[in-house]
Amino acid sequence: MMRPTEPSPSVLSRSSRSGVLDSRRWHMLSIYMILGILNQTLWLSFAATPAATASRFDVDERFVAYLAVLCNAVYVPGSWLCTWLLRSHGLAKVMHVACWLQLFGSFLRWLADLLLRPISGPLGFLGLFCGQGVAAVASPLIMNTPAVFADAWFGKREREGVLAAGALSPIFGQGLGSALAGFIVGPDAQGTETLLAGQALLSLILALWTINQFMDAPGAVPSDGNSSTLREALQLLCRPHFFLILVIFNCGMALAASTLTLFGDIASNCGYTSTDAGFASGLFMIGGVSGSLGTGYVLGATRAYQTILRCSIFTAVLGGCLFLVMLRPANLLGLLITVTFFGAFMMSSLPALLSNAVEETFPTPPEISTTLLFNSAILLQVFFTPLAQFILNQDEGCSSWGSKYSSFNMYIGCFGCLLPALLYCGKNNRMLAENQESTFSS
Repeated sequence: MMRPTEPSPSVLSRSSRSGVLDSRRWHMLSIYMILGILNQTLWLSFAATPAATASRFDVDERFVAYLAVLCNAVYVPGSWLCTWLLRSHGLAKVMHVACWLQLFGSFLRWLADLLLRPISGPLGFLGLFCGQGVAAVASPLIMNTPAVFADAWFGKREREGVLAAGALSPIFGQGLGSALAGFIVGPDAQGTETLLAGQALLSLILALWTINQFMDAPGAVPSDGNSSTLREALQLLCRPHFFLILVIFNCGMALAASTLTLFGDIASNCGYTSTDAGFASGLFMIGGVSGSLGTGYVLGATRAYQTILRCSIFTAVLGGCLFLVMLRPANLLGLLITVTFFGAFMMSSLPALLSNAVEETFPTPPEISTTLLFNSAILLQVFFTPLAQFILNQDEGCSSWGSKYSSFNMYIGCFGCLLPALLYCGKNNRMLAENQESTFSS
């Protein structure tokens, strides 16, 4: 009988950390998820009230839109900061720095509105803009690390579910941030000071909690800080199956982001009110949370990564088709039902994509693959959402099945998501390494 080959030290160390079942892991997960949710509420604080915010600070409305674009612009440099901190100091240092950035940025936004705006509206907006930029640098420190966090603190059967929760919390925070802003801030911008002060206070509480309680997993050690992140990223782009994952992830995230951003206009063109659109967006996110967590649980229980990926992408495209079919005037109940299922199917693919990316690129550190995925998706959204809005404006009336907007979305869904998913045949390298270690240990 042939003796199994001994795994490399890097495989052993990563696998052993994956198997750590420390009782504090759920406490760490709570901190991680709340940090991600709060960070994204800062990102989209003004997306729901652009006209009121512009009037409050006496600036053009397009400058308010730049607050969200600014977060996209600083995402890439923030990602390099995340990778450097993670490799040099570990995950706990990354979360601590994220807290400090978020705390300073949120207080700067609040003080700009409280102290500078009464002197000069544009001056107050400049302070608000700077605070938004500082807080935005913390976003990639959180969004790029769910696979690292799950791998460090949780075992093989739990980490996919944790990965789903960690990756979904920032996305859930985006919807929550927009909804809270719309609820707290009135049409005349009253309530803005309450929103900013509340976010600053929550940032302070969360920073104290994180800095005092969040720690690295037992046995975790920083990676080699001297290795070339850029070289590793370029090597991943040359791997055909990872590139397919990248295409699916980018197209799927772009479709989800543009749908949520433009849903108010889409619903209005079909005769629905802003209240109907807000309710539908909320159901989309609720369905997304359920679908993502469900997929994470099934991934952990079965580890059938490729099968679950194909099923989740197929159902997401099918859900998108049903949504477009039901998108017609005087069909609110049918639209709400299909929007909920569309969100569940669409977001269910997120943990499947991240898990397959980590499996295919192992033993490359998971932060490299997740950083590539989120960076490229964030950058694509800068161009994709305006393009989708331009195509939406070409339709006369409701953009239901057969319209230019629906055809555009279906082409992206079929050729950018479904076809690459059918072609994907990547290897489960991490699972093979763990099985090899188990065989060697026994």
